[in-house]
Amino acid sequence: MKRIRTMARKKEMRMNTLKFFLAGILGVNLLGVAAALPQATGNQAALARQSSIVFAGTVSQLGATSFVGVPKSAQTIVVRVDSVLKKPSAVSLKKGDNVTVEVKDPSAFHDGTQATFYADGWIFGAGVAVKELGHEFRPSGGETPKPAGVDEKAHQQAQEQIGDQELRDRLNTADFVVIGRVMDVRRWNAPKSATTRISEHDPDWHEAVVEVQSVLKGGQVKGNKVIVRFPGRNDVAWVHSPKFAKNQQGIFCLNRDQASGVPTAMVGGRQVTVYTCLGHGDSLPMSDVPRVRSLLKN
Repeated sequence: MKRIRTMARKKEMRMNTLKFFLAGILGVNLLGVAAALPQATGNQAALARQSSIVFAGTVSQLGATSFVGVPKSAQTIVVRVDSVLKKPSAVSLKKGDNVTVEVKDPSAFHDGTQATFYADGWIFGAGVAVKELGHEFRPSGGETPKPAGVDEKAHQQAQEQIGDQELRDRLNTADFVVIGRVMDVRRWNAPKSATTRISEHDPDWHEAVVEVQSVLKGGQVKGNKVIVRFPGRNDVAWVHSPKFAKNQQGIFCLNRDQASGVPTAMVGGRQVTVYTCLGHGDSLPMSDVPRVRSLLKN
């Protein structure tokens, strides 16, 4: 009997040792997961801030492009947009659109892969092409993931706060802030006497004739029309610069032209100052009028 009790005690000790060992491994793994979660959240937030375009979508084609003019390669995939989470106001992108994405690792994707893409604009024409900064996979048929550790309302408030800070800076540095409508758009050819810089990032300047309907900052504008010069190209150097179309109405943050080399233009037989809207946020939709008025007051 004594021998049996001794064997039983030894067996119990071995079992307890095994339990402590397994508990230790589990504890280390849980600590690793807990440490990884804040890092994942931080990486996602950083990607969202760096990206000009964020959308959830489903991969439909590999090694393909969605419109003519985009160079096709093994790194280009076509993604059908399921929802748009972030984009510049000047970029037309909506649910159901097909987007070309130049991805970092094409082997990570297959037909039907669903993911949230963090990207920067690349080429704009008959469609949208972007360069991937990062991505987050989501289960097939699953909902678009919300930012980890942040509820939807808090995330929206944080995004608006960041947007307000950036917009306030834009408003403070603008010479004029006006509400207006684009009456005409034309290509601008610099005169031979102009001092222009030759670059592979040639902007292909265009001019928008904007009818000023209201001045929010800057005092009185001479006449009721201003010339706004803007790059027609969607080159990487100009991808965030607003592009204008006839009858477009909105808010314009205007700065005197210091980019084209010719700061004036002839309108109706008189020389007028030319303005630019080159930064992200320099052109806003009419829905932002109350927000802009509020920021200008504070």
